[in-house]
Amino acid sequence: MPKAAISSKAFLIEGGCNACGLQNTETFTIHFEDQRSAVLDHFDVPSLVQVIAQKNGWREKAIPVGIGEEEIVLQKANEVIKPVYFGDQISYQKGNERIQMKQRFNDNDVLFEQVNSILVQLFKLEPYEIKIAVE
Repeated sequence: MPKAAISSKAFLIEGGCNACGLQNTETFTIHFEDQRSAVLDHFDVPSLVQVIAQKNGWREKAIPVGIGEEEIVLQKANEVIKPVYFGDQISYQKGNERIQMKQRFNDNDVLFEQVNSILVQLFKLEPYEIKIAVE
């Protein structure tokens, strides 16, 4: 089973204008066994699925769907998986297979379980043993 660890760093940043004070922000980085790392956009299902899928050869591709409109899909060879966001939910569709779930979970173990279910069922990847790194 491939392993990954997620680290986080908290920062105080200026709000960007005179009226805005300092704001707390947190960044998350996933570290893989092969010494590669990637910054996560958010600590949620879509960010983890995207980074792990891309590490395993899947690529983001923009597909035109109308005049001046496009949708982002994940593609590897002839396989295409389409993520669809609506509210706090995300749906992944590959052909007739579809998985829908919440984007965020309060329990990290549940989050990692959900990520692995998508990786295994749709992307046909091995499940990852994901842990929170203690710094």
